[in-house]
Amino acid sequence: MNPKFKLTAQDITIKQENVLELFYSGIKSQSTKETLQRLLRYFLVDVCADLLQGDFEERAEQFVTLASRDQTKATNIIIAYVKKLRERTSLDKSDPYYMNPSYLPNKIKPIKKLLTMNDVGLAWKRVYTFYPEKNNTHQGRGYTKKEIKKLLEYSTRIDTEFIILASSSGGMRLGAWNDQRWENVFPIYEVDGKYKIELKDGEKGNVVCAGMIIYKKTPEQYTALISIEAWEKLQEYKKVWTKKMSRVPTGSDHLLLNRVSSQKPVGSKTIKKRISDLLLTSGLRGPLTEGKRRHEVPTTHGFRRYWDKVMMQTESTKGTLSALVIKERLLGHYGLVKTDKNYFWTDILEHVPEYLEAMPELMINEEYRLSEKLKKKTMEGFILENELKKKDMLLQRMAELEAKVSRMQNYKIK
Repeated sequence: MNPKFKLTAQDITIKQENVLELFYSGIKSQSTKETLQRLLRYFLVDVCADLLQGDFEERAEQFVTLASRDQTKATNIIIAYVKKLRERTSLDKSDPYYMNPSYLPNKIKPIKKLLTMNDVGLAWKRVYTFYPEKNNTHQGRGYTKKEIKKLLEYSTRIDTEFIILASSSGGMRLGAWNDQRWENVFPIYEVDGKYKIELKDGEKGNVVCAGMIIYKKTPEQYTALISIEAWEKLQEYKKVWTKKMSRVPTGSDHLLLNRVSSQKPVGSKTIKKRISDLLLTSGLRGPLTEGKRRHEVPTTHGFRRYWDKVMMQTESTKGTLSALVIKERLLGHYGLVKTDKNYFWTDILEHVPEYLEAMPELMINEEYRLSEKLKKKTMEGFILENELKKKDMLLQRMAELEAKVSRMQNYKIK
């Protein structure tokens, strides 16, 4: 039976908030918040310098008020902005002011979010008609195993080495490292051929890989799998963390610290700079040549591309479609199509066998790779031996049954 209640006038009264507070309230990720704030500030303060007055907050209030009172004028301002941006997409790619057509919508997103969160609607379809056609011909590629190995050789920080190993074996995006906590990374055990996240009292199991919760407590949350190589590097880093902090980390502690004294966590910008510096010092990357705006291998996304290529090339014991859906899940996607999330539900432990097939190829250290391949071959040999034993037992039973039938037939004849 449904509980009885009545709505009052007070229930439907929404507290009046600052327009920027409403804008921020719809953003979960800190890095996304910083990016959208920067783009919105540029539009309100720089682009609309002669149209609005005051500081950033005052201009936001003015623009929302303008859009609510005169939607046509507000729409025309945004269209004029799009036209100016579109001019940059027509420039030669060697021009420092050139803008990739695929990036233009990102400039408009914070404006739309500001108005949407403040209950102001505009003729957005009209705005979209002025967007340029996308002609991004830059293909790029992921890192090779040899390149990742070289980055590790030049690294002088154990936490950076863990980031590289986890990123290349887990395929996560750069934003996955923001606000990452110790409790989000956990071992996965194998016990008698089954996989478990927690062991019972007295139960023994071998760690085969690890799980890592990405974008925790957001709609985009998912669990990635990282290699045993990355997990063991994390255990080495844990000793360093414990020594610096003079205590063992708790689950709520930040996983990566930029400054131990202030316990300031490492953000995505710092991680990207670290990898960029390693690319330069290792000689894997030089300055961009004339006419080029992007490097062949994306600084951090190159690890995700490496992961994707290895997973695609790994033979699967499962059906092709289900294997592809699992791969997409481990990347943080819904699946091949959005409905896969509703009709093809899987637990992270169900992904482990598929992941372990690819893990030897994902790992960078040759000793780890050979060790995992040897384990795999040994297990295959053990399974084959058991199958042969079962076959021999079955043949023996068949022979016994045939002998029994023969004796019964002889008995009837007599």
